[in-house]
Amino acid sequence: MPDSTMTEITRFTAPGDAPVSRVLSVGIVGAGEIVSRIHLPVLSACDGIRIAYIADKNPEAAQSVAGSYKIAPLTAADDLAMLPQTDVVLLAVPVTARLPYYELFAKRGTSVLAEKPLAVGACEAEHICGLYPEYSLACGFQRRSYASVVMARLLVAGNWFGPLRSISISEGGLTTKTGADFRFYDDATSGGGGVLMDLGCHSLDVAIYISNATEAIPVEQRFVFDGGVDREIDAHLTLRTVQGSCEVDYFVTWLRPTKNTIELRFENCTIELPCRPSPDIKIHGGQNGRDVASLVMKHAGAATIYQAFYMEWMAFFDGVRNCQASKFNARSCLPTIRAVEALYKAGKQNP
Repeated sequence: MPDSTMTEITRFTAPGDAPVSRVLSVGIVGAGEIVSRIHLPVLSACDGIRIAYIADKNPEAAQSVAGSYKIAPLTAADDLAMLPQTDVVLLAVPVTARLPYYELFAKRGTSVLAEKPLAVGACEAEHICGLYPEYSLACGFQRRSYASVVMARLLVAGNWFGPLRSISISEGGLTTKTGADFRFYDDATSGGGGVLMDLGCHSLDVAIYISNATEAIPVEQRFVFDGGVDREIDAHLTLRTVQGSCEVDYFVTWLRPTKNTIELRFENCTIELPCRPSPDIKIHGGQNGRDVASLVMKHAGAATIYQAFYMEWMAFFDGVRNCQASKFNARSCLPTIRAVEALYKAGKQNP
């Protein structure tokens, strides 16, 4: 693992952390970029775990990724029962190929952390959640661990600035169109979708998580499709929360530059947090829009991508050991999954 990556992770770890109670074995299914660049460096820095294997249908990919970490490479054959038994599995294969794995690991009593999306749709996601104890299945919405998101959820729950009136999301950046992107999300049949599924679901989940919404209902939406893959979405949604309704303006794109911020609007001020990991948020006055204050949330959340994944994994491991659901549990992600599915359904009916 690169020294800079290890520094990012270990700097975040508190020096007085209590030792873990038992070592958990971890299997990895899928040897793609997210595994090699993020998950493996992070898992290698986690105490109390042992990585048992990396499996992929492409034996060369499994060998390449596993070799750098001296981990056993396996070929994920049609007979999934050949995969070794472990306590935990990271499931990072295309969403359309996951259901047999979920069913196998549920029968074994193996806990699963799945890269998003959890499933191809809400109905399948609910079925999968029903196979596992709540603490035993998690979905990779690691932005919930960002320090800025932790703070924003706290101030909304505590009613610091009164009721949350609305949320504005603007995320993305300029990329090229067909023929330039070769990652699996350019194949809607395997990745489950384009910019909404690959990027936009994260910021939508943040809005739902911060507001503690139970439902996100699309009101109107405009998609830009490119060969069946969505490249841009401009939508309006209504969140249902215990405090009432909250409106969301939602814009995610691969076609133009954006602010890359999430704004929470209250009666007399606006809270702004970046879409990237950050320890601080900005408060803008309601009258003139100028900065009033900046709040910093030290040591309570992630300030880098690696720290975010580290916190996700450690929370999940703690939950598995103690049989307590973490904030990344898959059932808590169902409102996001339902909203994404509803947006796609409406967008394809009215392109």
